[in-house]
Amino acid sequence: MTQKKSIAISACLLGHKVRYEGAHQGNKIIIQRLVDRFNITAVCPEVEIGLGGCPRIEAVVGSLFLDSLLGVPREKIELHQQGTKIDLLTSIHPVTDLIEQMNTYAQMFLSSHKISGMILKDKSPGCGVANCKQWNAAGEMQHNGTGIFAATLTKLKPDLPMLQSNLVSKVNDLDDFIQKVTDYEY
Repeated sequence: MTQKKSIAISACLLGHKVRYEGAHQGNKIIIQRLVDRFNITAVCPEVEIGLGGCPRIEAVVGSLFLDSLLGVPREKIELHQQGTKIDLLTSIHPVTDLIEQMNTYAQMFLSSHKISGMILKDKSPGCGVANCKQWNAAGEMQHNGTGIFAATLTKLKPDLPMLQSNLVSKVNDLDDFIQKVTDYEY
């Protein structure tokens, strides 16, 4: 019998209320198509670096324990770019740059989880694969970029299959992701 591969999915997409405003973005397609096929690890890097006000928690699909300890809603974070430097800043004063914490967490996550793919929340300054708003010093939106967690994962494991959540409903994109995960050699 072949052992199921493991994938990580943004916790908010699995129905956990970890978003900055205390909501979730539960995605039925993800649950219907992937939960029986793969071992799932829920991840919310923003909470894991302390923005949710809780200690590190291993999440599982359907965990009620996770939602009860998170301390969300929480402050929003944003990507800011000055020249070639990108910062991950809190939105409440005092403004704090969280880039080092996010990079460290991404490294730790990869070293402690044997995963063959990830589905990450689009537009998230932590998780977004390609469509995260980046702001300049004047507070104007410059362009879309990649969230810090996703960027660090891509740098460390460039071949790791990743799919941003807004593409899950596109059958071909999801089927392509599933095939890449199946073929991925950890």
